[in-house]
Amino acid sequence: MYTRLLAALLCLITTVGTYAGTSPGTLVAEKSSAHTAEKETLKVGYFDLPPHSNDGTSDAPGAAMEYFNKVAEVMGVKVEYIRLPLSRLTFMLEHNRLDAALILAKSDARSNIFVYPASPILITKPVFVVKKDSNLQNWADIQKQHHLKIGVWQGGYHSANLAANKNVLIPLSGNDVAHRGIELLINNRFDAFFSPDSHAVKFEALKHGQLDSIRILPIDDETIPLYTVFTQKTALVHLQAYEQALKKVKAELPYDSILQHYLQQYFENPL
Repeated sequence: MYTRLLAALLCLITTVGTYAGTSPGTLVAEKSSAHTAEKETLKVGYFDLPPHSNDGTSDAPGAAMEYFNKVAEVMGVKVEYIRLPLSRLTFMLEHNRLDAALILAKSDARSNIFVYPASPILITKPVFVVKKDSNLQNWADIQKQHHLKIGVWQGGYHSANLAANKNVLIPLSGNDVAHRGIELLINNRFDAFFSPDSHAVKFEALKHGQLDSIRILPIDDETIPLYTVFTQKTALVHLQAYEQALKKVKAELPYDSILQHYLQQYFENPL
């Protein structure tokens, strides 16, 4: 009796496999293969830093987002971008609620928590922005002054030069900090605005027609590398692939070529 039941069951399985045009074993293999082929999605947080990232006012993704998309394609992963204020972004990254931050400067505190790749996306210059009629004409003038009110990104990279001469740092939270920093400066809320990235303030001033109202003062002999930064957990799986992909993309397309495209549109057609 049991022999007949077993024979009938085997006959039924074979019939189903034949009807589907394949064997039962092949069905399982195809399902497994489809699952394996599905790309993993990385959750990448970013804060408003035009022209590198999108501030929500344009359909253009931003230079760093365009560049990371190319790197992700080489890595074979998909990307989900999440826009956050800078302090919130670093908090979520620290608590593993993101896989990576699109672009961050390096500090000792951050290096103890996050994983930085060997190569940055770009190297930029930190700057102070002052009003056009300010008596602060250059970086040397700022060094000579005492008790300046200086606007800064809350939770952002702070140059060691900021703490000199007992300056008062005024943190700006939320989104759109570069643009709001320039607006507040023009409206005399502080004496200078500090930006770790010269491109961001230049871009915002060009975009909003404010370049004639300000002066951008670079800090002499200081540069800041900007990186895509990973959590410890994500780095174990993806850091090596990211570094290899970034090297390949850099060899084919320098970051500056994308960045200049974003800047050029406002040189030609300032708003």
